[in-house]
Amino acid sequence: MQDINTELPSNNVKAQRDVDIKFIVAKVLGNWYWYVIALVCFILIGLGLMLFVSPRYTVTGRVLVTGYNPAGKAVTGVDESTVLSQLGSMFSVPNAVMNEMEIIHSRTLVEQTVRDLQLNVTYWGQGPLRYEEVYKASPYFINLLSLKNITDPIEYDVRVVDDGNKVHFVDESSDSTFTINFGDTVHCWYGSWVLVRNPDVVEKNPHHTLGMVINSWAQTIYAYMQNITAATVNEQVNIIDLSISGVTPQKNEDMLKHLIGLYVQADINNHNKIADSTIAFIDERLATVAASLSDVDKGIESFKKQNKLTDLTNDANELVQTSTNVNQSMQDKQVQFRVVDDLENYLKDARNNTRIMPTTAPIQDPAFVQTLDKYNTLQLQRQTYLQTSTENNPNVKSTDIQLSQLRGDLLSMLQTYKKGINTEQTDLESRNAQMQSSIEKVPTQQKIYLDFTRRQNVLEGLYTYLLQTKEQTAVSKSNSLAPIRIIDYPIRGPLPYFPNVIIIVIGIIFLTLVVPSAAIFLSVLLNTRVISTDDISDHTDVPIVAGIASNKPKKKMIVNINVHSEVAEQFRALRTNLQFLLPGAGEKVLMTTSSMGGEGKSFISLNLANVLAVSGKKVLLMEMDLRKPRLSPALHIDNKPGFSDYVVSDMKPADIIRPSGLHSNCFIITSGSIPPNPAELIVNDKVPKLFETIRSEFDYIIIDTPAIGLVSDALLFSQYTDAVLYIIRQRKTYKKQVNIVQALVNERRFKKIDIIFNDIKPIPGYGYGYKRKYGSGYYDDYKRPFWKRMFGIGKRKRTSEA
Repeated sequence: MQDINTELPSNNVKAQRDVDIKFIVAKVLGNWYWYVIALVCFILIGLGLMLFVSPRYTVTGRVLVTGYNPAGKAVTGVDESTVLSQLGSMFSVPNAVMNEMEIIHSRTLVEQTVRDLQLNVTYWGQGPLRYEEVYKASPYFINLLSLKNITDPIEYDVRVVDDGNKVHFVDESSDSTFTINFGDTVHCWYGSWVLVRNPDVVEKNPHHTLGMVINSWAQTIYAYMQNITAATVNEQVNIIDLSISGVTPQKNEDMLKHLIGLYVQADINNHNKIADSTIAFIDERLATVAASLSDVDKGIESFKKQNKLTDLTNDANELVQTSTNVNQSMQDKQVQFRVVDDLENYLKDARNNTRIMPTTAPIQDPAFVQTLDKYNTLQLQRQTYLQTSTENNPNVKSTDIQLSQLRGDLLSMLQTYKKGINTEQTDLESRNAQMQSSIEKVPTQQKIYLDFTRRQNVLEGLYTYLLQTKEQTAVSKSNSLAPIRIIDYPIRGPLPYFPNVIIIVIGIIFLTLVVPSAAIFLSVLLNTRVISTDDISDHTDVPIVAGIASNKPKKKMIVNINVHSEVAEQFRALRTNLQFLLPGAGEKVLMTTSSMGGEGKSFISLNLANVLAVSGKKVLLMEMDLRKPRLSPALHIDNKPGFSDYVVSDMKPADIIRPSGLHSNCFIITSGSIPPNPAELIVNDKVPKLFETIRSEFDYIIIDTPAIGLVSDALLFSQYTDAVLYIIRQRKTYKKQVNIVQALVNERRFKKIDIIFNDIKPIPGYGYGYKRKYGSGYYDDYKRPFWKRMFGIGKRKRTSEA
């Protein structure tokens, strides 16, 4: 067999067209029932979701980050340092909001909430439609006393028995059962718990299906940490939105409320720790100062008794008053110096490295105040870390490093402040020296008394300052407020977010339209077989001479003198078109071939021969598919003797020409015995003589050959053929096989070649995919509705015609 070039030259073939929109729309409208089926299926799925899936609600709460006044810092007025401090805090608000967001759903608070509410234990019950968590609607609860580290949940089937006085448990994992009274303690391999009655729910039905699941602490805590979200509305406000979702909204509301309460209390406790540390430091200093002041008072009293002094002269009083005014400033500086010195010694003491620093420093510098607050905050954070980890934890080590740096900064600030106090004291001492020269003129007793008075004033000032600071710290402690304020308490949304009726309805409509449309579009896009004439014209220029509709009963013989079906009329139209295919007087040989088997070559040959015979033409059918003959079995005649017998013997053409049985004008030459070498028989010297004989005896000769895409037999008959009818079958022939037709034309293998589009099935909304040339209304029997054709209603009778 010669190779056929199936590649299409660009100048002979039309460019590939875009997707036929009309064809796709027709496919969509024609497959309306798939949309109905999809609609019903998705409605059933939606109803299943609504009825059998537990609704999930989102619980949301809202808090405002307000900031707080650190313990021990009473606001006594608005001064420059306060304004600077508030100005600095304006720029730290976003950072504070982010810190509060991380703290409020930290593992420490979530774990304490889970343990307080025992959220790792869930209670289940059978409802009208589904088995769901009942939470507080359970007739019983358990109080966990201890729980080991378990990996898998502990599940129980539960029944309330004995008229609601006892509870029966079935452990599904170990198949163990036990029945206990309310108040009894159960000791199991995983821990122990106490059964508690729910006074708000009475359950006496022993057949009501209940259940209980005990999860591990770690898994429950992790699940809640993943479920809780905290987010800010925008960067311009200090509001945090807290949310949690689940199938039990009341439990989630209780969880968020308890979590916020723990956070508020924990923050107040941290502030109180700072205040307590400050008060303890002040009490210690008050005891020392009180003892010193008592010694001075006793010294003054003893001095007066020894010198029998009752009153001082006016000059002495003026001198004392002047000295007192000078020394008052020195006393203030000495008080400040002692406080700063005590704080410096406190910081230098290694034993205080992990303690909160007292906030009694008289320094109002904003940088020092901010550094001190940050130092105490890190100390509290370090204590929080140590509650759940060791000092080797990376977070603890990182905090220690920051504390060390801040401790150095505080020491540097304190030392700088002390230098300032020393400078001021030097100036005051210079003035005091001037006063001393005057004091030396005073009698010795008065001079000694003046020294006692100075010491007494200094100690009294220090004692008064400490008492005031202690009182301010106590007031601040009693008025400690958390840095957040609850705006909206946690509450669930009015409707579940899943399954949501509106979303399900939209989803049903969307999927009903998209899924079948996508399937239809993909079927068209991925289709590799010929569906319409466009698929043929996209690959070849060869004209389509006829279109044969699908023959539903699959009869081999359609054309009959009394048959007026659509297919029969299409063959009659093909008969008419033959005068244009074979215009010459000597042109009478037609050959049918195709790309592969099963495309209807024999069907076309039989019915075309019959319709020509009915019209009065003498027709000869040649069964030249020597490998797999189809005509003789279809006509129920023996294929011997036939063509192969004629070639290999001394038989004459008349010996193998026989009536076909279709019509008196239709004859046939069968294939004969199946030869081992069909191609060699076709090129035998007797074949030209055979065609010479039959051309003189018949009006039309139809050669039924094997598929040209499989064997070369059809090409060997090209010298005897006047025209070729190339059969393309809808939904059978591949699109790429149409290239063979164009290749035959390009290589001039045949004189004439035309296409018959066979077995055309109508595309709903698009027709047959073949433009028929018949007037409307002729085939009324095929135009009537399906139900009328089924019951034979309105059927018209036809008159017989050839």
